[in-house]
Amino acid sequence: MAELLTSKIRLGISACIYRCPVRYNGHSLDGLAGLGRERSDYVFTPICPECLAGLGVPREPIHLTGTGHEVLAGMATVRNRHNRDVTAQVVEGARAALEALERAQVQAVIVRESSPTCGLTKARVGRRRQAETGSGVFGALLLDRGWFLIPDEALASPVKWWDWRRRMHAWLWLKQRPLDSSRDLYDAWHVLKFVVQEIDRPLADRMGRTLAALPKKPSAAALEAVRTDVLDALRHPSTPARIRQAMWKTYVHAKKHGRLDGIDLHELSVTSPEVVANSTTIARELLLMERVSFENDLLFGTTPVLARDKRRLPPT
Repeated sequence: MAELLTSKIRLGISACIYRCPVRYNGHSLDGLAGLGRERSDYVFTPICPECLAGLGVPREPIHLTGTGHEVLAGMATVRNRHNRDVTAQVVEGARAALEALERAQVQAVIVRESSPTCGLTKARVGRRRQAETGSGVFGALLLDRGWFLIPDEALASPVKWWDWRRRMHAWLWLKQRPLDSSRDLYDAWHVLKFVVQEIDRPLADRMGRTLAALPKKPSAAALEAVRTDVLDALRHPSTPARIRQAMWKTYVHAKKHGRLDGIDLHELSVTSPEVVANSTTIARELLLMERVSFENDLLFGTTPVLARDKRRLPPT
């Protein structure tokens, strides 16, 4: 059966995409509009490093003269529209935001990717529209922290969000799972290997060889090194083509071996990857597979870890 996360997931989120009017012009965005009722599955902690920096709303827009990592290293600055240096304030605001998320026990964050503070890879460096991109100041702190970071672009389509969500579930499950022996590690890898194979097959093959080469009693450092490699792999997105191929392979395998016989499939019928299908149809099939997996104690490699409220679990 699939592994379960039964506590509500605590998510940090850039406040401007959580309908908080904290953008430089006093506006906000509803980045979670497409989630519908799924919003209630999470506990959100909205943060705005620029507000915590004391820059206020409305405020002059800011830009970076280097990447966020370069700002933190003292090699670049943060300036407003009038070229006033606000580096010290922004760095302090970013650190305050990080501290707030730590107090909230957050380990996964949805960020505004184009923000000069929150961006992970697409914060604009310089004032020109065609300037280079890199990490924002707060984004750089988050990257160094090693959490599971989700760009707001992941919310753009149901398939993208499904991919980021299922990898976040797997990441959180592995992050908190005790690994005291090689058996613990083998068992965890058995649960997650199909997702890693889908994301990066050469990496998954290397991981398999690494596990095979472990001594019978590996050191704690060796176990944690493998955990770190798998966690890093789970941070990378898959592609719609790979997702559909993996879903089809899982569905066909389950049907062939009779695992779907005599159970309520809720009209599940997975479309072959050779057939053109829109993202809404694909997401519906993926979600139905998750439902069938949960209700019938099945482990589908595409979604090995599910999040379900304790109240929805059958009595033991």
